Amino acid sequence: MKWFEKHKDWSPVILRVFFGIAFLVAGISKLLSLDLMKSYFVAMFGAAGPFLVWLVLAVEILGGLFLLVNWHGRESALVLSLLMIIALVLTWKLGPSTNIIGALSQMLIMNTSGAANTPINFAFLAGLLAIVFGECKQCT
Repeated sequence: MKWFEKHKDWSPVILRVFFGIAFLVAGISKLLSLDLMKSYFVAMFGAAGPFLVWLVLAVEILGGLFLLVNWHGRESALVLSLLMIIALVLTWKLGPSTNIIGALSQMLIMNTSGAANTPINFAFLAGLLAIVFGECKQCT
């Protein structure tokens, strides 16, 4: 455990690298399936859909790259956090639950009502906010 205590300043770097890779992959994945993404966004946003696809692509790819190379890492994490909040609001779908634990389980662990991204979006938002608010000597 001494080794971990000695290297606790690595935590923001680990978060930046993992989230940087995740957002790069998400953006590139959307780019590789651009026609599908455009139709999905048009279904959600109408005529603004194609523009919004390109905006999301830019935010995910540039934000992921900026996190990876630590260029304005906190600002990038903040912008990506806003994207995750928007994604949560737009994809929110909570199925029937008989109690608060069931509802929390759907939101935070496994959503069985068809909105599988909800727990992932919550986790990404938490990690990104940790970068934004965390103490990080290496974050510029």
